[in-house]
Amino acid sequence: MAPGGASTPSGKLAEMIERDFGSFDDMKAQFVQTAVTTFGAGWAWLAMDGGKLELVSSSNAGNPLAMGKTTLCGVDVWEHAYYLDYQNRRPDHVKAVLDSAVNWSYVGERLEDAL
Repeated sequence: MAPGGASTPSGKLAEMIERDFGSFDDMKAQFVQTAVTTFGAGWAWLAMDGGKLELVSSSNAGNPLAMGKTTLCGVDVWEHAYYLDYQNRRPDHVKAVLDSAVNWSYVGERLEDAL
């Protein structure tokens, strides 16, 4: 997250998102679905495994690194992260984070470092 960070991916990250998800909008929709189906407290992640991007769900304090994957971006879906603003509307919280808070330039840098 960063004030004024890029609101959409570019470069290699954009290319890989299109290759692995079809489009940035498709990836965001799948990201929201991954977050919504995370049971209880946990995280939804954009990760890389074997040169391919994927969306991963983890419960509690789990993360893609513990699964042998490279972590690129995570969204907290523990209730404390969104309840005051969104009550039980987890999808709205995740959409807002993806649209307004993620610095996609930094996510792209993390990807470049991992390649």
